[in-house]
Amino acid sequence: MGSLSSRVLRRGGSRAVQERGSEAGGAAGPGGGGLRGSACYCRGGRKRKRSSGSFCYCEPGSEDEDYEDEDEGDEQERLLNTPRRKKLKSTSKYIYQTLFLNGENSDIKICALGEEWSLHKIYLCQSGYFSSMFSGSWKESSMNTIELEIPDQNIDVEALQVAFGSLYRDDVLIKPSRVIAILAAACMLQLDGLIQQCGETMKETINVKTVCGYYTSAGTYGLDSVKKKCLEWLLNNLMTHQSVDLFKELSINLMKQLICSSNLFVMQVEMDVYTALKKWMFLQLVPSWNGSLKQLLPEADTWFSKHRKDFEDIAFLEIDQGKAFIPVFRHLRLQYIISDLASARIIERDALIPSEWLASVYKQQWFAMLRAEQDSDTGPQEINKEELEGNSMRCGRKLAKDGEYCWRWTGFNFGFDLLVTYTNRYIIFKRNTLNQPCSGSVSLQPRRNIAFRLRLASLDSSGKLICSRTTGYQILTLEKDQEQVVMNLDSRLLIFPLFICCNFLYVSPEKKTENGSQLENTEN
Repeated sequence: MGSLSSRVLRRGGSRAVQERGSEAGGAAGPGGGGLRGSACYCRGGRKRKRSSGSFCYCEPGSEDEDYEDEDEGDEQERLLNTPRRKKLKSTSKYIYQTLFLNGENSDIKICALGEEWSLHKIYLCQSGYFSSMFSGSWKESSMNTIELEIPDQNIDVEALQVAFGSLYRDDVLIKPSRVIAILAAACMLQLDGLIQQCGETMKETINVKTVCGYYTSAGTYGLDSVKKKCLEWLLNNLMTHQSVDLFKELSINLMKQLICSSNLFVMQVEMDVYTALKKWMFLQLVPSWNGSLKQLLPEADTWFSKHRKDFEDIAFLEIDQGKAFIPVFRHLRLQYIISDLASARIIERDALIPSEWLASVYKQQWFAMLRAEQDSDTGPQEINKEELEGNSMRCGRKLAKDGEYCWRWTGFNFGFDLLVTYTNRYIIFKRNTLNQPCSGSVSLQPRRNIAFRLRLASLDSSGKLICSRTTGYQILTLEKDQEQVVMNLDSRLLIFPLFICCNFLYVSPEKKTENGSQLENTEN
């Protein structure tokens, strides 16, 4: 605006120049202590000589005005070359309304599911499906009306409307409730852009109501990234946010993947995984049951108790109704259930697990205890990722709000009484030996090792991961009653509730011979 004001002043002729000169002269007049009467400072910053007096009268054709004309020309050139934005009617909206919705100048009709669309070949060729149809030697390439067969039951008329319409517009709004049907249509018509948009919509809207449907559809239509996101959500939420509806929807194959994973966010201990499976199996067998999560476990116990009387000494997983669930229960880490007396008694009472499975685990744990006590096994000496992934103890804790917490997870861990403390943003492991009471016996070995991994996570109300952190797998050596900080949390992770999950190995993996039998240690 400064240059525009200068132009207005120049229209007043020499008077404006005189006023400007008067201001300059006033600043340099007697007593001004600044400029002397021999110089004038006009526009353009050039110093000009003058004969006398305190004013300079610059002529219209003077060098000063030449500079002004140049500046004005530059300003006009800049204005001419500066783009101005003005919102016009969207071409995309016009095309969508006129060509797609109104069907003007249509050169082909597409019929499917009892509906008809008046479309245009030039737009349909954006679809890989139609591009191949029109460019090859197919009979449809010369037809004006094409009947589409829709083999996929997920596709409906509304999904086809969105899919065809996407060829005539720049963006498509996809409701989560419609995304699977639209994805099915997009895959059939080979619309890569729409498929990608469906995938992004699915990843952004995973929750307890959508996760199982999304996971199945992602597998059907080849969206591996969506499938991975759904699996991550389930690993984080299956135990932390249990749901009756979710238990009903989880298939046997999907539950198997979750239970066998070392990344399952277990809350409390392995016994709670078993309890969750018992509730899930009951809902798979009695899907019509409707009740609250609080009522679910007593109802499941009652139902299995009635069936137990009918089959006497046969475990439920061995009868016809239960055999389908064997692949899931096989991945329970039973060694960390029978290490607690109360849990072992429940397992025996429920009679879901075949006795042969339990006998094998009891034997395995007995030898592990003897190695720890008599063979001077001080614990894992190196990171064995395969062993940690498949056989580590899984346990966790929910911290509802910030504060100070100290706890231990139940069960006999070969004389290693591990206390976990959260205080002042630190998580501390302590090998309790003599300082604090312990319900069981403790090892008095000078040093003990544990292999561990600690993970933290904060989840929003929909179960979406907000932030997370992990130590990775580590070996920690602790002397008697020694404690060690294993993680220091920054403020970004202090979003409560905070979920803590750990994996532990307390003893070294059992050495095997080539035929799989136990290797006896004969050293003195």
